[in-house]
Amino acid sequence: MAQPRDVASVAITVMGGASLSVSALRQRTTTTSQAHRLELVLNWVVPIGFIFVMAKVTNSYPDKVTGTESVPLTSVQPCGPPPAGLQSSRTRAQEMSMPTADLVLEGGGVKGAALVGAVSALTQRAEPYDFHRIAGASAGAMVASFLAAGIDSVDLKKIMTTQDFAQFEDESGVFKHFKLFGEGVGLLFHQGLFTGDVLHTFIAQHLADHGVTTWGDLKIDDDDLPPEQRYRLAVVVSDVSHGRELRLPWDYSSRLGLNPDIQLVADAVRSSASMPFFFRPFHLPAANEYSAENGHILCTDGGMLSNYPIDIFDRPTGARWPTLGVKLSARQQVTGASWKPNANALQLAISLVSTMTDARDQLHIDDPFYSSRTIFVDTTGYSSTNFHLTEAEKTCLFANGLQASQEFLSSWDYEQWLALYAARAPRPPFDASAL
Repeated sequence: MAQPRDVASVAITVMGGASLSVSALRQRTTTTSQAHRLELVLNWVVPIGFIFVMAKVTNSYPDKVTGTESVPLTSVQPCGPPPAGLQSSRTRAQEMSMPTADLVLEGGGVKGAALVGAVSALTQRAEPYDFHRIAGASAGAMVASFLAAGIDSVDLKKIMTTQDFAQFEDESGVFKHFKLFGEGVGLLFHQGLFTGDVLHTFIAQHLADHGVTTWGDLKIDDDDLPPEQRYRLAVVVSDVSHGRELRLPWDYSSRLGLNPDIQLVADAVRSSASMPFFFRPFHLPAANEYSAENGHILCTDGGMLSNYPIDIFDRPTGARWPTLGVKLSARQQVTGASWKPNANALQLAISLVSTMTDARDQLHIDDPFYSSRTIFVDTTGYSSTNFHLTEAEKTCLFANGLQASQEFLSSWDYEQWLALYAARAPRPPFDASAL
């Protein structure tokens, strides 16, 4: 069969095939409600699907709503090698007492190597930090889970810079042989271009290799914390079945009716990493009485409701040690975002998701109580959804994170921060039913 020769032809082929399938189904409907649902598919899902398939093929996504667009990666300037002299955090820990901190990692799609670079500077400095608890959303949840499992920053750099993210673009069944059409069908009928099975296996395997399978493997002894929060890892997940934010494993018992200690860590991380429109929402187990007898809830990217949960470990009674955060944007980008009145349909679709992702967290970044303990990593020119980053580009992201973290540490003074800011309670998790 002849292959389409240009971007428009590819997108029209994919979405046209999906539209024909829906039209055929519509002819077989017998009720008004069925016809109405199919009209919604034709009028809304097909055009949106067209937009995202166009974005997938052209690989020219706007990078968040910062008033800037991702430039082609071939134009990104190469960066130099990271500073020498860094040692394994495990080796340094044996030589000196390590200061304690909690850590929060922002979601950022395929830009996780930048998070690892920032963490490397924190764990490989003269007085390396030991992270008591780690939290994250989306890609930040994945990196956080690897750190919580005991993967040190040296090995984590290798994982995040050598992994071929294109392998995460998986389709099921016969559609593996008809990639673009399969992606269109996946988006229209399964809410995502890709199944996410390869991503799930990737997460589960690396955790298992370091002795972590269930949440019981990540329990900690800390009598100062509520029992449900005595875990080394916390993952933000968007529960779209109930319209609420989940913080796992904290909410397993109260909101899902399950014992967290026997639930799979990889399930929660895969749920949090379900980038909208790209990966299919994850069916997270839940007790029947908590899930309308379905036995599961539908979960998607945790970043939809809180992409940067910097306050998740804050204590109204006062901090025991600092909670540091890593955010994947230059500080001036966050505060200097601009509005484009003539945005096209593609920019609008991406911006709708980005606005939901960033709106609540922007309040934190505008507040020095949070921004003063945030490491801002410049990832300009790198799209969070470009699954075809080269190893050199991922290494450059790592170097950017390393440099940003080192610059932060050069002026960071925890005692001064304590003197400037009174303790605050974390915000309550989002719950649409409470509005």
